[in-house]
Amino acid sequence: MKRTTLSLIFLFCTTICGFAQASTKLEAEKATYVNCTLISDNKYSGGKALEITEENAKITFTYNNSEKGKFAVYVGYDGLYGDKMANLAVNGNGSSFTIKGQGETTVGIFFMNKGSNTIVITPSWTWFRIDYIRIEKDNSISFPFDISSSPVDPQAAECAKKVYSFLFNNFGKKTISGMMTGDMSSANGNVTEHDDVKTVYQASGKYPALVGFDFMNTTGAYENEDWAKSYTNDVIELAKDTWQRGGIPVFTWHWRDPSRNTGEFYTDKCNMKITNALKTDGSWNTSSTLYQNIIKDIDAIADHFLTLQNAGVACIFRPLHESSGGWFWWGREGAEPFKKLYHLLYDEMVNVKGVHNVIWVWNAGEYDQDWNPGETYYDVVSADIYNKAYDYSSNYVLFDKLKVLTGGKKILALSENGPIPDIDKEFDEEAVWSWWMPWYHTWGGGYVNQTSKEEWTKCMNDERVVTLEDLSAGWDAYTDIKIRKVERQNSQAIYDLQGRQLSEIPRKGLYIRGGKIMYHTK
Repeated sequence: MKRTTLSLIFLFCTTICGFAQASTKLEAEKATYVNCTLISDNKYSGGKALEITEENAKITFTYNNSEKGKFAVYVGYDGLYGDKMANLAVNGNGSSFTIKGQGETTVGIFFMNKGSNTIVITPSWTWFRIDYIRIEKDNSISFPFDISSSPVDPQAAECAKKVYSFLFNNFGKKTISGMMTGDMSSANGNVTEHDDVKTVYQASGKYPALVGFDFMNTTGAYENEDWAKSYTNDVIELAKDTWQRGGIPVFTWHWRDPSRNTGEFYTDKCNMKITNALKTDGSWNTSSTLYQNIIKDIDAIADHFLTLQNAGVACIFRPLHESSGGWFWWGREGAEPFKKLYHLLYDEMVNVKGVHNVIWVWNAGEYDQDWNPGETYYDVVSADIYNKAYDYSSNYVLFDKLKVLTGGKKILALSENGPIPDIDKEFDEEAVWSWWMPWYHTWGGGYVNQTSKEEWTKCMNDERVVTLEDLSAGWDAYTDIKIRKVERQNSQAIYDLQGRQLSEIPRKGLYIRGGKIMYHTK
């Protein structure tokens, strides 16, 4: 009996102590706070909470950690007057979270330092209360990616297969540098002389391998204006030149109001609704003027892709971007109308018009499960994130959430950003994006200047960052690397996360040996 009792007592103490070490609760009222109101109520942990009603409110926790590693951060909250959004950052790496009623939510998995760590909560929408945060060591093993080696379009042209192969083979190993273009006044058919692209060269001594363009003036109320036609012609010629130099053209489409009632694409400047082109049973009203305008616009874009396809040029295409934000008309009515339009656009371009030179991108937010158009409709999932100037975070929290969102089955990219992610942080924090692309520098954007020349030079001259100079041999010289996924019978063999056998342990990053995911930091 004594032996049994002592064993039970030992087991009980071990369990309690282990839990205490694994989970730590920090009360909000004991944090440092600005523009918050201290509320006393026994329904809160510790009997108090901090109320946030001001946009400039901030709660700062300091957490002294006994070890370096990954930790889950939870927030105890109380929403006032409906659902809210708030932001949480650990040592500058942030994520947003939703507040619904009173409860607790997981914000994300964060890297923490041994020693002092700073955790900051700020509001996106005000009128809520923060009760506490809870920190718990993350002992889970990140599941490997399981990405298809072929694009979703079963009839993909050879040029598109090459681009997808290039993205697939480099994902997790290298990041492709990019730059968005805006003003076309400097366009002369030579992409290296375009002001946006040239600004990157002036900052780093290298050209971006990926160049972004916009079909924003191709359709809509201004489509027949000479300046609009000239803009589109310029981007098509620059896309051809990008390809001829070994680069990758990427297209976005700020789709102007298909109803032609306005020339706008922002929700607050037009009344365009997808449902106005639908019947009461949810099917497309193909006889309606709005539906016919939608098809006309899609076909106009498709024709430009066909021009590029006939020239042997492949592109990346990110249609209907930032939909869940609601600020563009294609997102104003929610997920279901958006998905219906995405499917129509894909089917019209691929199956009706015969566009097969496109790598498809779904531009998602971290909580966009309901907006997923379906994994057979896109090759890459991307995010848009604008850190503050000179903040070179890898944005690993968002990377992990997009991976979970798509089940690890898709390539992950940063399709819009301000400052570029630091390449060392990308590898150290296990968030190696397929590509990044700062928004345009022209038109007053100034986004190249949000990254210092020192950081530009460091990253663009790092062997793990792909530049245009690296691709100077051109696509005609590119040979697909045949991937052979082998059985992992040899416990000493080394594999990357896509199951490809490696000759040696990578200098930095994740690898698999003996069926276990391992991380090399030196």
